[in-house]
Amino acid sequence: MLKAIQVGVGGFGLSWFELLQSYQQAEVVAIVDPLETNVQAALKRANRSVLSFDSLAEAIEKVEADFVLIVTPPTTHADLAKTAIKAKLHVMMEKPLTDTLEEGKALLAFTNAHAQKVMVSQNYRYHPQIQTIKELLDQQVIGKVEYGDYYFNRATRFGGWRDEYADILLQDMAIHHFDILRFLLEKEAVEVTAASFRPSWSWFKGMPNAHVEILFEEEVRISYTGRWAGKGRKTPWNGELRLVGEKGAIELVDDRVYVYKAEEDEPTEIQLKTSLLPDRLLSLDAFVAAIHHDTVPPTSIEDNVKSLELTWAAIEAAKSGKKWTC
Repeated sequence: MLKAIQVGVGGFGLSWFELLQSYQQAEVVAIVDPLETNVQAALKRANRSVLSFDSLAEAIEKVEADFVLIVTPPTTHADLAKTAIKAKLHVMMEKPLTDTLEEGKALLAFTNAHAQKVMVSQNYRYHPQIQTIKELLDQQVIGKVEYGDYYFNRATRFGGWRDEYADILLQDMAIHHFDILRFLLEKEAVEVTAASFRPSWSWFKGMPNAHVEILFEEEVRISYTGRWAGKGRKTPWNGELRLVGEKGAIELVDDRVYVYKAEEDEPTEIQLKTSLLPDRLLSLDAFVAAIHHDTVPPTSIEDNVKSLELTWAAIEAAKSGKKWTC
């Protein structure tokens, strides 16, 4: 069983810590968090002995581990990852990879000089709905995808650092959906136009709503609309997606998957793929397997920096009002 140091056990970090208590392939042997209330909340949920530290450097010095799990604000990711890699520890972190694209590319260059595995948990790829759609596309059920629409609408009050981000939707939420598109289409974006805005009632200081037009390789066009201070009918976290090909269309609506053949008006609902593990543990499972077998994890830093590039292309296009080339 691999041994992990988890950095960040507040909020979503606590959720990660709870998940890991039942995971059979790795155990958390130490946690790092500067807030004692976060530490105590985690320790109360531990089903085995766990040490706590104020800094990752101290934890590395005093605890034997195989990898570091980083669940902290994006501004801290690069420095924490470098600290772990220098100590010859593998790294898995929550998205986004880093706070800026420049940081992400610099971290990629740093990791290329080391042997450790570095992966970003893009857990939405492992949702049963997304896995089901990927299987349908691989089976060429609708033929080559030519265009699609993606819609996301929620109203989520997180508090904390997210409320301060200038481009909160694109940087923290849409990156999930952009990564899903890259995964499903197996193509990279080449051109992006975008507009973002802040409605008057928004509790976010930055831009929680955006519209993005993405041109992928082979002329595949996707129209994306995201609302994180939305009103009206809310979508699931996956959002709602329609992919259209020469043979028909695949739709994701209310977390249910449908196939429309040719120009038919009535769809066939598709049974979702199932798994014994929840999505985040499936992501972790892929990371652990990569360590054991010395392979490249599916959402490695080399792959994930491309989702970060698409995200920042959208941000820059929205700020400039100009088409952005990836």
